[in-house]
Amino acid sequence: MKFTRYMMWNFLKMFLLVLLGAILMFAVIDFVGNIKTWLARDTKDAIDYYVSYIPYMVYLITPVALFIAVLASIGNMARHLETSAMQSSGQSPLKTLFPIFVFGVLVSIGSYEMSELWLPDANHKRLETMETNAQKKKNPRIKEKRDFTFIDSERASWFFRHYSGVNRLGRDVVLLLREDGRLRERYDARIVRWEEIPPKDSLDSIARLESIEPPPGCWLFERGNRREFNKDGSVKVYPIKREKICDKVNTHPNDLINERQTADEMDSKMVMARISVLKRSGEDTHAMETALQFKRSAHWMNLIVLLIGAALCHRYSRSGGLSQKFGVGLLIVFSYYIFERIGLKMGENGALTPFWAAWISHFVYGGVAVVMLYRSFRL
Repeated sequence: MKFTRYMMWNFLKMFLLVLLGAILMFAVIDFVGNIKTWLARDTKDAIDYYVSYIPYMVYLITPVALFIAVLASIGNMARHLETSAMQSSGQSPLKTLFPIFVFGVLVSIGSYEMSELWLPDANHKRLETMETNAQKKKNPRIKEKRDFTFIDSERASWFFRHYSGVNRLGRDVVLLLREDGRLRERYDARIVRWEEIPPKDSLDSIARLESIEPPPGCWLFERGNRREFNKDGSVKVYPIKREKICDKVNTHPNDLINERQTADEMDSKMVMARISVLKRSGEDTHAMETALQFKRSAHWMNLIVLLIGAALCHRYSRSGGLSQKFGVGLLIVFSYYIFERIGLKMGENGALTPFWAAWISHFVYGGVAVVMLYRSFRL
């Protein structure tokens, strides 16, 4: 028990030092690279940006911090024959390292929870800040659209001369409604705006928060006309001053311009809702489906790199020093990152199914980690 506490203290101390040091270095490099932009902005903008950036930094850095921590702490103990002494007393290497493996599982689960609860809001705020011109070019935030068509379903399609996602208001809008493939109604309006339906009670509010569906509402058409196309070929025209359409279309403002425009800004429920919208309008969903699978798979990298590091360093060896093991381990970990990114790009392009695009790197390197551990335990 004393050895376990001693080992975990050394490991956790090294992990926190590496994590904090990497976050500080990450932030300083980013700040220096964009210092001209920050000099032209309010200090509050920079503070808000980096506070929102910290969760994402932690998310990115944690796997490497775990690897370096286990290699430095356990490797140093192995170099001083402390782990060998425990194994000589009859305790197996697996039992000796089991607390660290449990910690890796907990970190993986915690990383998933963070990506669902904190990261979406933090990333949304960070990207909304749009603090540098470079990031504006890389991740442009679409607030308005002009002259576009949106197909809600086989039954309804829209044309907007202009639409503002901020005000949820469209100008010079045409809505076509079909029935059994035949044009049944046409709405023309100078202005179309979205009005949400307020919740009836507190239970209704809670149900909305737990649902992946967006809040219900109605489209309000102003200053236009409605045409009805009858089967006999006749057309009836009705002037519109203010008319609400609630049940004839399923379109929500988020379907036209989503406030959260990347998967990093969404949790799994939001991504699933976005996939549903894209499928309904006939758009490609490979990128979003791959992102959804990646949200479920990415966190296991923490455990896998921890297993790889433990396999490399838990046993003392005269043939290879700690620096050599560190180099081999970094090569494996960074090749892991590269393989993962290649898989994701192939999934987004449709070359791989979303499941295999997100999981194949974890299956391959998880297998490598298990083989390395098995061989090191048997030696």
